[in-house]
Order: sequence, then structure tokens, then C-alpha cells
Amino acid sequence: MKNHFLILFILISFLPSITKAQAYGTAIGVRLADGFGVSLQQQIAVHTTAEIILQSALTGKKDVTLTVLGEQHNSLLTRGFNFYLGGGVYTRWMEKDENLIKQPKNPWGIAPIMGLELTLGNLNLSADFKPNIKLSGDGDAFEWRTGISVRYVMAGRFFKNDNWKFWKKW
Repeated sequence: MKNHFLILFILISFLPSITKAQAYGTAIGVRLADGFGVSLQQQIAVHTTAEIILQSALTGKKDVTLTVLGEQHNSLLTRGFNFYLGGGVYTRWMEKDENLIKQPKNPWGIAPIMGLELTLGNLNLSADFKPNIKLSGDGDAFEWRTGISVRYVMAGRFFKNDNWKFWKKW
């Protein structure tokens, strides 16, 4: 089963863009995964966004996870329907347990991501697969994460073509 996902991931990541990807510049909303969270996406280049996810657990624990990601967007059918992939880092602040002599160390590590998103007017919907791979701290070494986000588009695209530059040509 995992091989099917890998093959699908490779095929989709090499699909050419039909139109310019991404129909927004800034979007903020809620994320539902293994917990409830907030997601903020900001366009930082033509097909690229930075995303910050702040999420708490639903299981009664007071753990909080912060993830910072960079994502590359590619159109599938229109600018508003995208496939994206990228990665970043995460850290988790674990709830202290007064019954333990030694408190757990907060984990941190890397977080690859891939997903689909659809933007309709000012509404952005996305579904993604974002595993956490721990590099240090206590907890599981690898965590499978999937999530659904519903965001409000606050601003349109800032970068609209591939010709933008931060510097002048000499």
C-alpha cells in the first residue's frame, strides 16, 4: 500500500503546470488532524508559500505542536486546484506530568508535506499528508499525520509571474 502512495507522489510531482499555480497571497484558517489547530499560509514567491501550523492535541493532553513549512504549488486543472509538496521543521511542547520524576524532553524534527488544495473565491480547502520525523526529544520517532484545513483568503497573489526579481539586472 505504501508503494502505491510513493508511485502516485512521484507521478503527480512531475506533472507539468497547466496554468500558474496558487490563487491567493495570504490565507488563514483552521486545521483538523490529530488535533485542532490554526494554519496561516503566505505566498513568498510565484509558486511558493510559507505555512505556519499551531496545533493542540484532542486527546485531553495539553501538548502543542508548532510546524513551519515551505511549500511548492503546481496546478492540476486550474490555478485554484493545486498539488503541493514541501517540508519544514516542527517542535512540540509536551504537557508536564507531576507523577513522573523525569519530565519528557520536548521533541523536534523535520516534517515533509504533500497535499491537494482547492480555492473557490475567498475559501481555500486543503487535505494533506504531513508526517513528523523526530530528530531529538522523547516520543515516537515517526508519526503519520493527515489533515484537512479550511482557510479564508485574506489577500490575492503578490507574485503573479515568473519575471519578478528582488534586484535589478546589471
